[in-house]
Amino acid sequence: MGVSKKYEWMGLPLLTWVVLAGITVLGMYSGKMGTDFGSTIFWLTVIGAIIMGVGNQLPIVKDYLGGGPLLLLLLGSFATWAKLIPEAYVEAANNWMSGINFQAFFLTLLIVSAVMAIERKILLKSLVGYLPCILGGLVGATIMAAAAGMICFHLSIGDILMTYVMPIMGGGSAAGALPMSSIYEEVTGKDKDVYYGIAMSALMVANILCIFFAVALDLLGKKFPKMTGDGSQLLRKKNDKDSIGDSEQVTYSLEDMGNGMMIMAGCWVFAGLCSKWFLPKIFGVSIHQYAYLVIIAVGLNISGVLSAKLRKGICKVYDVMKVWLTPSVFAGMAISLLDFQSFIDALSVKTLVLSVAIIVGCILGSALIGYLVGFYPIDAAMTGGLCMANMGGSGDMLILAAGNRMDLMTYASISSRIGGAIVLAISGVVFGMFG
Repeated sequence: MGVSKKYEWMGLPLLTWVVLAGITVLGMYSGKMGTDFGSTIFWLTVIGAIIMGVGNQLPIVKDYLGGGPLLLLLLGSFATWAKLIPEAYVEAANNWMSGINFQAFFLTLLIVSAVMAIERKILLKSLVGYLPCILGGLVGATIMAAAAGMICFHLSIGDILMTYVMPIMGGGSAAGALPMSSIYEEVTGKDKDVYYGIAMSALMVANILCIFFAVALDLLGKKFPKMTGDGSQLLRKKNDKDSIGDSEQVTYSLEDMGNGMMIMAGCWVFAGLCSKWFLPKIFGVSIHQYAYLVIIAVGLNISGVLSAKLRKGICKVYDVMKVWLTPSVFAGMAISLLDFQSFIDALSVKTLVLSVAIIVGCILGSALIGYLVGFYPIDAAMTGGLCMANMGGSGDMLILAAGNRMDLMTYASISSRIGGAIVLAISGVVFGMFG
């Protein structure tokens, strides 16, 4: 998204961007721009692309502060909090992200295409070792949080686990803190709303910190390249043929891309049926739609029912759409999903210290166990560690974007959803012991 010598930005002349920005400002502040789907995706894309482009050019920001995605997240959230964006368009962005749920569409493209890009043997090998990697992060987070909480603030182990470790490592808000608060009320008999507020405060702070740690891990990987793959590889030992692009010269057509879009949408719909109807709970724990989406996509890959050219078509759909969808989706998340005031309110020395301890612990635990099972430690830490300690799917995207590892979304989704379900199950035991 850089400005070239020919003064182009994302393939368009810089003057075009000036015109597009002028249309956006004029339409937004006159109140005459519509709030329909097309208008909303237009101004979100323009704002998102410009801010991300600037962020990816600023030396300190792009090298040490997460670049365009983090700059967009912070500025978009601040602009909403400061009421710099007219309320009608904030509501339109909220509807686009939550009502229409365009974020789910984007994540579906990303998850399914990431799964289809991996050869089945490599996928199977990596999945076998990934659960221990997740559990290693959870154990590491618990140990570090317990040490920091007991030494620095004289907290009990129960308070540390219930108030900080469980909510932060629980898979986000909707699939983590929200059902966890219901479990808390059911087990302890105490008010779930009070617990939810406390849990979300810790989760909000941890989510932002995770993005900075993702940048730090990416920088570490550049300094020590043997500790990481190429941004898309988790296993240290890879075969000559580890993806459909490497294994064979696969030809695909526009028809394959169209069919691939239908298959991806079908995977999302079927995942919803599984999570809401066929098998909503396993051993009493609710299974999120994203978790089923990963399972279905993996099943399609390893079963071999899809031809190589159809899999290639699926991958190309995302490759084409991510160019223009990424800025709009990240702008929507900045406006709709990050409450700047809540983040300010949640800031305290205790929350910061314990959040950092949990994040460092999950990084070390996932990196260590990941290395022992054959993964690159930095990639294992980012997906198995950081993507357990964030706000779910939106947090996964922000972390992997900041860490330049968007191709690892499959593993990030496993951490957030399947790992989060494991933490939910554990939380019931923890609440029973210490509540």
